[in-house]
Amino acid sequence: MVNTLRSQPNRNYVSYVVMVGILALFLYFLSDGVMSLGESISEPILAGILSYGFLASIGFVVLLGLPQVFKHLYAATDLNLLFTMPIPTRHIFWVKYLQSFFGIPLLVYILLGVPLFIYGTLVDVNLLYYPVVLLVLASVLVIGLSFAYLFNLVLIQIVPASKANEFMTVMSVLSGIFVYMLFMIPNIANERPLSELLLSGLPIFPGWVPVTWASDAIIRSMNGEMDFVLPFFMILIFSVVCILLTSTLVEKGFRTGWVRLNEGSIKKKGKKKQRKDPALHHPIVAIGKKEWFAIKRDLREWLVFMPIVFFFVFGIFGFLSSGSSLSDLQGPNEISWPIGQGALLFIYCMFNGQIASATIAREGQSLWILRILPLSGRDIALGKLWISWFIPFVILSVIEIVIGIFLDWTPVQLVSGIAMKAFITAGISAIGMWLGTIGAKHNPANPQNRLTFSVGFILLISSYVYVIFSFIPYVLLIVPTQALGFVQDISQNSGGFFGFVASFVYTMLSWKEASPAFVGVIGIVIMLFFSLGMTYLLTMASARRIEKGIKIEVVRQNRSTLLRKKSGGLF
Repeated sequence: MVNTLRSQPNRNYVSYVVMVGILALFLYFLSDGVMSLGESISEPILAGILSYGFLASIGFVVLLGLPQVFKHLYAATDLNLLFTMPIPTRHIFWVKYLQSFFGIPLLVYILLGVPLFIYGTLVDVNLLYYPVVLLVLASVLVIGLSFAYLFNLVLIQIVPASKANEFMTVMSVLSGIFVYMLFMIPNIANERPLSELLLSGLPIFPGWVPVTWASDAIIRSMNGEMDFVLPFFMILIFSVVCILLTSTLVEKGFRTGWVRLNEGSIKKKGKKKQRKDPALHHPIVAIGKKEWFAIKRDLREWLVFMPIVFFFVFGIFGFLSSGSSLSDLQGPNEISWPIGQGALLFIYCMFNGQIASATIAREGQSLWILRILPLSGRDIALGKLWISWFIPFVILSVIEIVIGIFLDWTPVQLVSGIAMKAFITAGISAIGMWLGTIGAKHNPANPQNRLTFSVGFILLISSYVYVIFSFIPYVLLIVPTQALGFVQDISQNSGGFFGFVASFVYTMLSWKEASPAFVGVIGIVIMLFFSLGMTYLLTMASARRIEKGIKIEVVRQNRSTLLRKKSGGLF
């Protein structure tokens, strides 16, 4: 770990400083909240908060710690050397296990430990409380880390070696389902809402659930009561059992899994099939088809759409489990349609820019082929732009049609909404592609990591800034004049930025009420001019950068790859 940190480029240290600053700021606000509300939190309420907090911590460690665990088990650059040395595999595994704790688990440990210590000093607890907090937190996080290791060690034996590239995709989906079911346990086990249970001080989980043991151990140690010993040792023993269960899969899951993943990319030679001569396409179409084939053959590329699945499927399941019905979502389409358009544009911001930026970094080590092709930068940029815009547009348009039919949107609303988003989202894709030519990053083990940290952050901000400006003509087109009174009340009762926005919307709606046809035409013209103008300018800027030559930061996977690069054998 020390050598890895010492050999990193200087820009990585800047990222660490920024992350530490964000963590310190978040910890400050969290601690300030504990200082303000700590004395008003009774022990029963604290017990419920701790139980659910520990469950959330386990889910957080499993979901966000999986990529880190995968890297330590199968993608670490030192494994090629360690497996050739006379070191027992179990010893290597335990060092990797301890190393994994210095990541997401340590972050959660700090975020939970510091507020609990502040709470202890605020309510003047017994000194026994502090060591119990430290050990219980460590036990809870060990349980979460062990689950993350179990996911890796079990699934690596199930996924075929030929599908090694899809291993992370399968693992992410299953872990997401697992974590979601963890969070749904309180709603399924109780008839009352979670917030009501917390405020009433009622137990959230039965007494046999491990997170209840952890909570009871901390609560009972606050007053120096010795009956904390039983739940304290039960949570410690359960964490040890999780560790031992993980250790039973070391030989088959660790060393054998590493071999399977490294051999997964080797394909057996089959008989050559006679193929017809390929048809010639326009360069823009050919570039787009090339990008489509690259996306289609690697399931990891589709992981970017995973939030859509979680948002719709699990959101609907959670809505139904709370006692509501789908008919509760139905209402006047004059209200549901504008809200749906805004929500869909928000979802487009999450995907279009990211997918478009990945088209540049996807070239990776084959970038030299793109440089020698007899194609202009304009053809390459347009070819990459249309396919990166088309894929999310088709997927989200199908989702919008299904939602529109369920919410009883009119055909005019469906067609006009899809048409307007077609133009606006093209600008988001152009922003992503242009930023991809600036900060492209190619990581063969992680197709989602296609931008440097700073450029990825700029992409996130710029996409939403662009959409905010796009809402100016959007307001003229989708917001009904019936909302005039509601917007007027907001503008009169609000100040600052929100008041300014509400006043602007009120002025636009007043014009629309006075002359709906004229204002509608003006809105369409402004939207087309702004969206297509931004798309054209940024696409041409991307084309110029492609013609001048773009640079892609390639993440090296192991030492043998580095040696091939130095010897010139790779290119």
